[in-house]
Amino acid sequence: MPQYTLSNLAKKISGSKIANSTAPESVLIDKVTPIRPGAISAISFLSNKKMLSEVKNTLSSVILTTEELAKEISIPCLIVPNPELSLAEVLDCIYPPYVPSGKISSTAILHPTAKLGEGVTIGEYVTIGENSVIGAGCYLEDGVKISRNVTIGENSHIGPNSSIQHGVIIGKRFNCSGNCSIGGDGFKFVYANGIHNKIPQVGTVRIGDDVEIGSLCTIDRGGLEDTIVGDGCKFDNMVHVAHNCVLGKNIIIAGQSGVAGSTIVEDDVIIGGACAVADHLHVPAGTIIAGGTSLRNSPKKKDIFVGWDYGLTFPEFQKVRVNIHNLVNFQKWAKRIKDLEKHAGITVETKD
Repeated sequence: MPQYTLSNLAKKISGSKIANSTAPESVLIDKVTPIRPGAISAISFLSNKKMLSEVKNTLSSVILTTEELAKEISIPCLIVPNPELSLAEVLDCIYPPYVPSGKISSTAILHPTAKLGEGVTIGEYVTIGENSVIGAGCYLEDGVKISRNVTIGENSHIGPNSSIQHGVIIGKRFNCSGNCSIGGDGFKFVYANGIHNKIPQVGTVRIGDDVEIGSLCTIDRGGLEDTIVGDGCKFDNMVHVAHNCVLGKNIIIAGQSGVAGSTIVEDDVIIGGACAVADHLHVPAGTIIAGGTSLRNSPKKKDIFVGWDYGLTFPEFQKVRVNIHNLVNFQKWAKRIKDLEKHAGITVETKD
């Protein structure tokens, strides 16, 4: 693991400067830890005033923080405009990412018509089908299956045991974790003559640049049109995007959420964990769907939607919560009313 002095690390971090240190060349950094408890020779990051009290007791040698917060700190600081963003640079310095070897495993099976760009790394037992194109600098981990006529943009990473089906088009700098399925058949059946008859799915999947998906994600191919995932989308683990969906740019989807078929999700939407977005909806740009929400109707405008039924706005959901609380306590209120009636000598006829 590399070791840096504070002065050397500052040269690596964009827009940074040093505070509270007269000898930054003697301050050593070889790890990144949380502020509490911290560690000797560690750098920790602080982006929130609420954590200032923790700095007083930290063991860390350096704090990555803003200029404003650094004024409240006595130990050496590395000042940056956005500590959370700069943390990524710090982590890359101290924990350098794996650099693929650029080699092709002897157990890999490549169709003679497949084309590989410069510096492609291919792991054990990878298969690449006919007429597929793998861009320069790509890394295909062990067990990856690439079908025919697939295109993968440069500097992409395909996690172990992932499967990419025929005709899928993936942009540059794509990153997926293990056991993902991209381009499998969409779920379409017609019931007739006592059986469910499968409808062929003849579209494909098109994924933009700088998309990242977690483990066990599934993106189904379109039925007649393509399933589309726009530039910059980020999916957590176990996300399902169904056939014919059109997802815009920079969409965030947290774990165990699904978007049903033919739904359009515009740019910059955030979908929390364990959400169910129904089919054939249109979700406006900038919408936020809170975790555990079931969205069954297309919102008329962007908002924050919460709830398990029709995707209530946050204020509407708060009213529902109050009513549910009252409903839960209904028997208690009913007993109090009966006790008051009895005390007042009021007789109320009841019907069976």
